[in-house]
This record gives sequence, C-alpha cells and structure tokens, in this order.
Amino acid sequence: MRFSSILSYTVLGLAGSAFANLHPNCACHNGDSYNWRVTTLACQVYTDAGYEWGGGFYDSPSGRCVANDGSSLAGNEWEAACRTVATSGFDCADGIGKCFAFPESVRGRC
Repeated sequence: MRFSSILSYTVLGLAGSAFANLHPNCACHNGDSYNWRVTTLACQVYTDAGYEWGGGFYDSPSGRCVANDGSSLAGNEWEAACRTVATSGFDCADGIGKCFAFPESVRGRC
C-alpha cells in the first residue's frame, strides 16, 4: 500500500511537469491588442512567483517576456500574471495615473 501511494504521488508530480504548457516567450493582450505596459509588469510578477520552470525578463525589442536561459514560461501561470496586473493596475498610455482592465478580457499569448 505504501509503495503504491509513493508511486502515485511520483506519477502525479511528473505529470504536472509534463503538461505545464511551456513556452520560450509570452506577452499580454487586452482584448485583441498587445499591451506592453501590462506585459512588463506581468513578466516581473511571473518571475517573482518562483515557478519551478524558472522566470524571464522583459525584452524591449520584441515586446515580450523572454524566458531566462534554461527556463520556460508556463502558459496558464503566465496568463494569471497578466490578469493580476490587470486588476492591480498598470501605467496608463498617457503616462498619467494608473489604469485597470477587466481580467476576463486579458489573455496571455505565448
């Protein structure tokens, strides 16, 4: 019984890693539009979360969060970071104040 429990936990742990939907880079979109102001902050939120797949950095030329060497960005967790920024706020396009977005209209694109 004990062996089968250990085996089950091992298989479940490996399955979680195997199905993580990993990507080399991602960005945040609000509706149909890319939003670099959300993407930059989401990249930091994602990296600060300390996921097992590693973190990333915002790459200005591409406008995307790029995984650090030896790392990947997990799609579902990335989208959660985008939505976190949407609700906590990001710089407005005019540079004045803080803007917010409806989390259900924000998507992570990898």
